[in-house]
Amino acid sequence: MTEDNQVMPKELVYVSDDIVNVGIGVVIDVQNIYKYFGALKVLNGISCAIKKGEKVAIIGPSGSGKSTLLRCMNLLEEPTYGEVWLDDSIITPVDPYLHKNILITSNTYKKRMLEEIKTKLNKGEKDKLDYESAIKSVNSVTLEELSDKVIQQIKREDMLKKREGLKFNKAVKAYRVRYGVNINKARQRVGMVFQHFNLFNNLTILQNMILSPVGLKLKTKEEATQKALKLLERIGLLDKKDEYPSKLSGGQKQRVAIARALVMDPEVMLFDEPTSALDPEMVGEVLSLIKDLANEGMTMVIVTHEMGFAKEVANRVLFLDGGNIVEENTPEELFNNPQNERLKDFLSKVL
Repeated sequence: MTEDNQVMPKELVYVSDDIVNVGIGVVIDVQNIYKYFGALKVLNGISCAIKKGEKVAIIGPSGSGKSTLLRCMNLLEEPTYGEVWLDDSIITPVDPYLHKNILITSNTYKKRMLEEIKTKLNKGEKDKLDYESAIKSVNSVTLEELSDKVIQQIKREDMLKKREGLKFNKAVKAYRVRYGVNINKARQRVGMVFQHFNLFNNLTILQNMILSPVGLKLKTKEEATQKALKLLERIGLLDKKDEYPSKLSGGQKQRVAIARALVMDPEVMLFDEPTSALDPEMVGEVLSLIKDLANEGMTMVIVTHEMGFAKEVANRVLFLDGGNIVEENTPEELFNNPQNERLKDFLSKVL
């Protein structure tokens, strides 16, 4: 909802209001996400579902919206429109454009419906006609046709205002109460690994790893420490537990960042170009760790420029361009038999 009446780039689609439209086995469901930064439109109506155990690679040119999409998946960026669901809980604000049962409670809908119905009536019938009496004055077929027309106009022209009346507010609140979840609790289930490690330089490696689980009271200090030490041993950095990040190489820092996320026992791992800030000789050690996690069945979404890695690890690849999913397929089909001309051009330059 905006005040400057931005035109929506394309029509939105409904999700179910009474039965949550999240498929069986889907962990993260992205439903018609748009993301604007001022006049810059970064994502343009993206929908995708991440199933339990899937390894999904997101590829595409710089500026195509890959990292923004990933950050929307755990609400580090709030979508301008659309919704993100974690299992059967919504983690974003409710988007009324996606819910007919909410949209038709808005004052804008009622006003536009009244205007449309009046065009169907004789002059004498229009006088002092209010919304409730207006909808009773036309047959059900006409009413449905007019309703569809009005809804599409409201969506297309982004006509909803910040204040749409008490009934509208109650409808949005009721949906949020029914399906909403505390975002901090939701984030505990989704681990995130960034391009630039994001370790705290004033804390030791072990302190970095136990900070979140202890601070959020997910684990006692003893439990978190035990888990962290096991993970450091696994990645071959147990001897670095009392060192500060400045003493580690880039590859070591990124392995610690991955291990830090794993201390939280996440159900899903999101990787945002985890090797892009590394020297070439350090890339292999990080990719090897991610491959191990993939082989263990961890659900993953990986934004990457490493095409060979995407081929080897992913079981589905999304190609983004201009804020849209232009093509998606298995690695074998997408890399060996691309259908879209833009994808063909992109692969010709990176393979």
